Amino acid sequence: MIFPIRHRGGKTLVLAGLLAILAGCGRQVERSMVPPSDFATLDSESPFLKAHLANGGVYVFYSWGIDSTGAAIQGAGTLLDVNREVVTGGEFRLPADSVVLFETNVESASGPSKALTLMAGITGIVAAVCLSNPKSCFGSCPTFYAPGRGGEMELQAEGFSSSIAPALEATDVDMLLHAQPGQREFTIRVTNEAFETHVIRQANVLAVQRPDEGRVFLTSSGAFFETSAPKAPRSCSASEGDCLAKIAQADGDERASLADSTDLATREFVDLEFEGIPGEDLGLVLVTRQTLMTTFLIYQALAYMGTEAGRWLAALETGGEEAVDRAGGVGRLLGGVEVMVPGASGDWIVVGQVGETGPIATDTRIVRLPNVSAGPVRVRLRMTQGLWRLDKVGLVALGSEVEPVRVSPTEVTRDQVEDQAAFEALTDPEKTLVTLPGDALDVTYQLPEHPETYDLFLEARGYYLEWMRQEWMAEEDPIKAAQLILDPAGALRSLAPLFKEEEPRIEGLFWGSRYVRN
Repeated sequence: MIFPIRHRGGKTLVLAGLLAILAGCGRQVERSMVPPSDFATLDSESPFLKAHLANGGVYVFYSWGIDSTGAAIQGAGTLLDVNREVVTGGEFRLPADSVVLFETNVESASGPSKALTLMAGITGIVAAVCLSNPKSCFGSCPTFYAPGRGGEMELQAEGFSSSIAPALEATDVDMLLHAQPGQREFTIRVTNEAFETHVIRQANVLAVQRPDEGRVFLTSSGAFFETSAPKAPRSCSASEGDCLAKIAQADGDERASLADSTDLATREFVDLEFEGIPGEDLGLVLVTRQTLMTTFLIYQALAYMGTEAGRWLAALETGGEEAVDRAGGVGRLLGGVEVMVPGASGDWIVVGQVGETGPIATDTRIVRLPNVSAGPVRVRLRMTQGLWRLDKVGLVALGSEVEPVRVSPTEVTRDQVEDQAAFEALTDPEKTLVTLPGDALDVTYQLPEHPETYDLFLEARGYYLEWMRQEWMAEEDPIKAAQLILDPAGALRSLAPLFKEEEPRIEGLFWGSRYVRN
């Protein structure tokens, strides 16, 4: 089915085809999006009006008008929550200043249950640095702080980084590498530091008792293994030369590179050599995080989608797993950090990979190294150039696989005041906790006895909704958006010069536009 949109010729057909590919079905709809400051210009001929709220919910009016004060919408409709479940229906009066974005639909066959799942907040309060370069704006999924080195609260995890829509909701387990619990009562702070809506279904702590003089690490498949203490390599070489000092300790002094200027999918190598260590089964521990390349690509994709971004992301839900797979071509091309060992014939063999989306917090994983020699151990890392930061790489002897103890929250406070609703949201599987920019909550857990002998992991489940920036709309281009899905390799080549132009300053702009409530 052709989707009528406000573009001409080939662009219309491209978007129509792509939405059909993603959703597997179609609908006729003419949409217009209006910020609350211009709500008086709403098309009164539209039989439907959607009023998007800051908490991710939406009012869907099927009969509406502007009230006599000129400051509110009134009419009959339905209130949907962030998951697009019906909360209530009836007559409503909604002040315009409580709305983030209005959307009119001239015709819609889908009804309110298919209302947009994108929190499209065109906001006028983005920091000046973000306004000047909107694709360098700070963005993050939920960020988690825990007591770390020296007892201070330290950023140690970011949750479900790839889950940018309800259809991509996922469970993410992150090691709290530097957590140092001094008592059984253990508090984690969860924050929303970007212009996003975060929907958190659960946030549990997984506790695993450490072996003597060792650690417990997590594989990419979700298995926990006791290990010896990680041993740093004796040599590290990459395109820039010696890189040993950068990856010997998890101290934030990371090894990274710049992207290729012609193809963002270009690969690079890091070669490591370790002294042999006792043990029949060895593993490689990697502490990594991404650069801002992925953030740039996500924002650029949303810019190309423009005013139709809501429909694109909603198509992921209607299209199911097949649509999600089709939309993931760029991510598969960029890939993770591949771990390679020498094969019998001298060639390099991939034995595993790590790689969690997100530039905020490091991720710690272990990869098993099969059939390595008893002498010096050689390992090669292969990854997309300019995409990955390496904070630490270490060799360990693998011990037994172990099961963690799952610890649920015992209390949630906001500004040092107990928040019973937030507590219920994190402990009731039928509920979710929704956070907005600037929100910060302290979540408390009761750890097992002798907590100092445990390694701790955070198990978080949910998704987040990126707020659209007004400045992105100028780049709306469905043909380029389509290329990201149909020809991801070509898209990464064509976007390379644009990213290289931003790369020297993107880090400073990103952190400079971090949202902080005073």
